[in-house]
Amino acid sequence: MALLDLRWHLRGWRSQSRWAGTRAAIADWLAQAPEGHNDLLLFGASAGWMMDDAFLARFRRIDAIDFESASAPLFKFNHRRVIARHRIEVRFHDAEALSRLEEFLSMRPQALVLFDNLLGQYTLTCPNVAQAEATLSGLPARLAGRPWGSVHDAISGPGRALALAQEPAAMALHAGQPWPEESLLDAVGASGQWRDHLTRTVLPVSAQSRLLPWQLAPGYWHWLQAGWVRG
Repeated sequence: MALLDLRWHLRGWRSQSRWAGTRAAIADWLAQAPEGHNDLLLFGASAGWMMDDAFLARFRRIDAIDFESASAPLFKFNHRRVIARHRIEVRFHDAEALSRLEEFLSMRPQALVLFDNLLGQYTLTCPNVAQAEATLSGLPARLAGRPWGSVHDAISGPGRALALAQEPAAMALHAGQPWPEESLLDAVGASGQWRDHLTRTVLPVSAQSRLLPWQLAPGYWHWLQAGWVRG
């Protein structure tokens, strides 16, 4: 296991209480997923630290795509109860998601598609900003006709260290609404330099979404965007 992977998973294990508000907000969003699907294509599964068991229980088969070596055993361990109780078939694929997207879409044509905290990381693996923006903004066309959703980093940076009870609430972002950047920054007492993850064009302008605060570490914040496209 790479050192970076180990650090991330140790943080995930140790941070469950601090991340409880964000986990609950993601679970509430996942509950609004399009219905009528027995299969799930889960891109960026990792260990499923923020994943909700009630959502997974909706599916009979899950194809999880992640190139991280620790993903499969940790995901299956973290969600072992729901997998066993509902006899979910979970298959992991060691692959980079975006380069092989069409292959997996064709392999599971009836599956609901979910990008789980993946797309906001693309700028870390693709340092060419223009290429990253083009790839991310081109996703809706590649997924045309398919029901899909994504929860991803939008912006991140330093702010106030807040107790769980003091964290700001999720915000609704309606179709066509301007990005409320100042409100997001003010809500967490932002300071210093913030990172733009270049994901604001991932979801079509016609899609409604939610903006979810995530205190990754005390005083370090991510605002996530989460939205569904009905296909």
